[in-house]
Amino acid sequence: MFDEDIYLRALAEMSNIHFTEKEWLINNFGLYKLTLNWPPNLPPINRCYLIKGTLREKFNSTYKEILSEFEYELNNEKQTLIIKDKHFWL
Repeated sequence: MFDEDIYLRALAEMSNIHFTEKEWLINNFGLYKLTLNWPPNLPPINRCYLIKGTLREKFNSTYKEILSEFEYELNNEKQTLIIKDKHFWL
C-alpha cells in the first residue's frame, strides 16, 4: 500500500495561516501528478486505484477543486501547469 503520509502533510498545509491557494497548487503539482496517469502528449486522467475515502483520493479531489477556481493551462507535452491569476467579476 502506498504511504499516504505525503498526502496528509499536503492537506495539512491548508490550515497554515500563510496558506495561499495558488502557491499550494504550484508546490504540490508534482504530488498531484502522482495521482494521475499522464501519457505523453495526452491529457491526464485519474488513476483507477483512487479509492474513495483515502488520503490520496482526498488530495486529488481537493487539488482539482482548488485548481478549478483558477484559469490554468496544462502542457501535455511537457506535463507542466501554468496558473493564471484569479479573475474577479463585480
